[in-house]
Amino acid sequence: MTLQKQFEKFNRNIKMDYDENSELASKRDILINKLKADEDLPSFTVINQGSYAMYTGVKPLDNKDYDIDVGLRFNVNKDDYKPLDLKEKVCEILKDHTDYGAEIKQPCVTVTYKKNGNIGYHVDLVIYAYEDKSDTNSQMYLARGKSGSEPENKKWEEADPMGLKDKIMGKFDDEDERAQYRRIIRYLKRWKNKVFKSNGNSEPPGIGITLLAYEKFEPKYKITDYVTLSREYNDLDALIYLVQQIKSMFLYQTYKNNRLLYRIKLNLPVTPKTDVFFKMTDIQMTDFKDKIEELLNNLNEVKNEAEVVEQCKKLKDIFGDAFEVPEKKATAKKQSYMFAPNSSSGGR
Repeated sequence: MTLQKQFEKFNRNIKMDYDENSELASKRDILINKLKADEDLPSFTVINQGSYAMYTGVKPLDNKDYDIDVGLRFNVNKDDYKPLDLKEKVCEILKDHTDYGAEIKQPCVTVTYKKNGNIGYHVDLVIYAYEDKSDTNSQMYLARGKSGSEPENKKWEEADPMGLKDKIMGKFDDEDERAQYRRIIRYLKRWKNKVFKSNGNSEPPGIGITLLAYEKFEPKYKITDYVTLSREYNDLDALIYLVQQIKSMFLYQTYKNNRLLYRIKLNLPVTPKTDVFFKMTDIQMTDFKDKIEELLNNLNEVKNEAEVVEQCKKLKDIFGDAFEVPEKKATAKKQSYMFAPNSSSGGR
């Protein structure tokens, strides 16, 4: 048993496969069908988005709920509706659908479900309209705001959800490189779910983790056969490299209460190009930086450990019980985890 095999098993343990989650898929379809059956609601098409569409979701930890993002692209012109009109219609239709009901939030309408007597998961319905409904390639707009929002925050905001998905997931044409890319994103998402509190904005958003990987991830592997160009992937090296790059992205902002404060500013690569970390304060971002530095130190300790079982014990401390520790008899006594650089990409 190699460390890479243990990483791949970890990936299978944490991977959220929405299509195979029959309960979640069923709830989503019931919601959509209920909305489509309402005669007063304009017609719409469904856009799967977020980690749901990118296949980068992770199973929630026991103390956290999880969600899926579903875009509703209404066949209307945005100038024919106020930003809250369609959100309020959707919320009204679904207000008694579950025990927790539906709630209008700034970017979406959220339907929350109970599981084992507690909040289990929720579906975020994001409302879109066209600049010109007669042209399906025209600019799309997202309905922002809720009833208590300031007037300037109730608005139609330019958006490109499909372009965002295509850009992020189109970074790698090679299937195996893309698979490692997604695995590394999942590892970081599980790590951040473990070490950050989910209340408020102290936890970096999932799209932020994904975009950090989009900007800085590089595949890491060695070629094992130069005739067939067979490759052996190295998720530990790929993860260490990405975390090193993330650490370097934090820039000094200010000095406050005897503490240097840092942050990363990272804009969406498509319209509206907002900073994905804008909700986090400088203090929260600096805490993020501190945790990234600790993660890097811990990963380097894993790399410097020769025995696979001991490496896995350290990785279990980092990621939690989903990273399994094999019995010693299933592993070689010693394993050097130093791979030769790949000549095709400057050290992949």
